[in-house]
Parts: sequence; structure tokens; C-alpha cells
Amino acid sequence: MRAMAVMVDVRDLGAAGVSARRVVGLLDDNVTIGVCSMRDGDKLADTELEFNLGEAAHLAELILSGDQRAKTTPGLARILSASVAVLFRVSLAAGALQRQYEDFDGGDAGHLDDQPEAGSEEDPDR
Repeated sequence: MRAMAVMVDVRDLGAAGVSARRVVGLLDDNVTIGVCSMRDGDKLADTELEFNLGEAAHLAELILSGDQRAKTTPGLARILSASVAVLFRVSLAAGALQRQYEDFDGGDAGHLDDQPEAGSEEDPDR
């Protein structure tokens, strides 16, 4: 059993009728992120995934560079999602970021949602 500083605590939507949580945090070595599941009210969690922050950063760089093999890494979505969530919480607590209180609009970059589609005279592929 290892100690973990829980930084993200969300309802587990895949727990089929069971009241469960998924927690993500930094383990006691301050380098390893753990993704764990637990039932509401429990103090101990079952570890689903552990990974090193350096490995996650390297994986993100490979994917950004276009490495097709890196995109097939098992647990990729959880690794990158947990990394972003933990690093966001740490950055926010350190004062490096400001919390945004506006509702997420579901758009990709925000500014493109407000632009009309290009007409045929503006589209070079037509």
C-alpha cells in the first residue's frame, strides 16, 4: 500500500450501478501518478494504472511529433488525461494558472466557432 495525494476525484461513470469514484494523484515518491478506483466511503483504492511523469511527458512529445506507434500505447487516454488533470491542479495551487469560471462551450478552440463557413470564392480547394 502506498500513500497518494489525491488531486482529482470524480464519479466513475463506468461502475454499472455501484456508487464508485475514480481518483488520480501523485504517489509518495512525487514522480509517479496513480489512477485508482474506489467505492464511495472507502479509504483504500485499487490501483488501475501507475506511470512516471517523465514517461508521460516523453509519450506526449512522441505523439505531438507524429509517431504513429506512440499513439497505440495501452492506456494512452488515461495516461494523458491523468497527467493534464494532476499538472493542472499542481499549477493552479502554485499560482501559475488562474481558474476559469466560464462554462466550457464544447468547441475545439473557441474562436473558430464564431466564424461563418468560407464561401466558394474564399475556398482555394474549390
